Amino acid sequence: MKLNFHKSFWEAPCNDLQDLHTLLKRTSKDGYEGTELFLPFFDIDTDITLKAHADLGLNIITGIATQGDNLQAHLKSMNAQIERAVEFSPVLINSHTGRDIFSLEENLVLFENALTLEQKHKVTITHETHRFRPTFSTFDTEKIIKALPELKLNLDISHWMVVHESDLSDQTSRLATLFQHVYHIHGRVGFEEGPQVSNPQDKLWAGHLENHVNLWQKVINIAKIRGHKNFTITPEFGPFPYAHVQPNTQQPFTDIWAANNFIQQHLKDNLI
Repeated sequence: MKLNFHKSFWEAPCNDLQDLHTLLKRTSKDGYEGTELFLPFFDIDTDITLKAHADLGLNIITGIATQGDNLQAHLKSMNAQIERAVEFSPVLINSHTGRDIFSLEENLVLFENALTLEQKHKVTITHETHRFRPTFSTFDTEKIIKALPELKLNLDISHWMVVHESDLSDQTSRLATLFQHVYHIHGRVGFEEGPQVSNPQDKLWAGHLENHVNLWQKVINIAKIRGHKNFTITPEFGPFPYAHVQPNTQQPFTDIWAANNFIQQHLKDNLI
């Protein structure tokens, strides 16, 4: 199975055509197979974006985030954003879906709607495990998966570590169940008190890095059994306030682009 790494522009905003061309050239040079474009922050013409990617042989993952004060607003938001997302011919769509403050029943309406759209557009839609969303904890995600076992997840496991204040070694059985549903990974190393370590290359965090790699390997093993020929991973270290910064200068302790490149290479070297 081939691992395909995608570059998020989270730490390097893409606001115009010049930014796009510069970032895509750097993305290609650094060995990525494509990008992950978070559409709420991306406002460049679709055709121009597609051509710029095609010129460099890069694929696209599109990201959306449902929004609003109630279920109906989130449904409307999802429908509109998915319609735009499919215009980019993405290899998959990653969705921040629903709210942690909605009831399980309300969130299931959103997830069921996403499954309908997945069938309609014949595209994989993953739902990110994330604070603020109903997938913020392993327990709540398990409830969703039990209700809708066909649902697909994007594993950003750093959020669960913060929520449970744990390296998750106390939840191996539950993780094994949830990993069966993971179709995409956001490769950021978190710890018990935060979603992002200061520098994944620092020996201080070596144990956390190893733990994440071991967990991601379990996902990859399951994907192989499912018969995947390709699996996508987006290294996702982000800027402040995820990044630790100097209090006076607000400069990050580490180069975030370099941290993501390190994760890409480390996973190429260590995931099998």
